[in-house]
Amino acid sequence: MGLPAELLVGVHEIDEQHGMLFDILEKLQGMVKGRNDWSAVYFALDELAHFTRTHFVVEEALMRVHDYPELEQHRAEHRLFSERLAQLAAQAVREDVSLSVIGFIEDWLVNHIGASDKAYVACLRTMPLRVAAA
Repeated sequence: MGLPAELLVGVHEIDEQHGMLFDILEKLQGMVKGRNDWSAVYFALDELAHFTRTHFVVEEALMRVHDYPELEQHRAEHRLFSERLAQLAAQAVREDVSLSVIGFIEDWLVNHIGASDKAYVACLRTMPLRVAAA
């Protein structure tokens, strides 16, 4: 699958990380189609949760360095995604949530990257880099 071209933001590291998120989503889709047991889906969700935490830290640091004015709103979107992912992982232990997981993750990635991430990248391009005083 990889990152769809229309979702490229033009920052190499961020685009690579977004591509990795889509790769994990593709792995989840393969597990669901292959009818893997719940534990495989659970561990793929755990991998996604771990990677998104790292990715969100990178994005938020980039926004902080540039004094991005919508940082708190963006962080709130990240928190809501992480919380929902944790809820789905907890459910995955008790029931098959494969289809709702796939739909939620794919929709969130496309909408978040396509709107919120593209907005911060466009803004960062017009903002000077803030350097802390030594």
